[in-house]
Amino acid sequence: MNTGLLFSTFPYISGKGLSLGRMTDLDLPALWDILGDEENFRYAPTAALRAPEQCRLRLLQAEAMFRDRVAVMLGIYPEGNGSRLAGIFEIYNIDPQTQSVTVRFTLSRTRTGESLATGALRACTDYLMVNVGVHRIQAYVLPANYRGILVLERCGFVKEGTIREGFFWPDKGIVDLSLYSLLPTDLRRGPGSHGGAHIF
Repeated sequence: MNTGLLFSTFPYISGKGLSLGRMTDLDLPALWDILGDEENFRYAPTAALRAPEQCRLRLLQAEAMFRDRVAVMLGIYPEGNGSRLAGIFEIYNIDPQTQSVTVRFTLSRTRTGESLATGALRACTDYLMVNVGVHRIQAYVLPANYRGILVLERCGFVKEGTIREGFFWPDKGIVDLSLYSLLPTDLRRGPGSHGGAHIF
């Protein structure tokens, strides 16, 4: 697993109909639309931001986590020059020993139904497994988050089980979380499996 590549510079990842890359101050209005929307945080561990000014702090935190090689937070941009930020994709819990990472994504409610979350997850899975050498990609999701579960299953993730009352989320209390994961073998087996460098 090449963490040096992951943290050498902010990744730019191209997928079908979208790209993922580093966010800037130009994205702050769109970022507020995402992070200030309480509905987007119904299934998240924390609450929505309370003021637009907090978005700049969130970007600074993302830059600091990247410098410290702790996490990567990328913007999701629909295809087209100058396209408006549509979502956020995070890569964290990066463990070189087990060659694993955890991912999560948040999409603007104005862009739901466009398969952007699915496209972003597929593009990042491809990048992480093929380029970085990640062996295991995992995601935690509340059992009631049907949209998130659908995206994970559509991208080949396998449900390993539900951890009952095993997590404390500051804004939700003690919660159940379902654990989904993807291994290279999941992509090579069964009908509709994907071969080659581009796994999806």
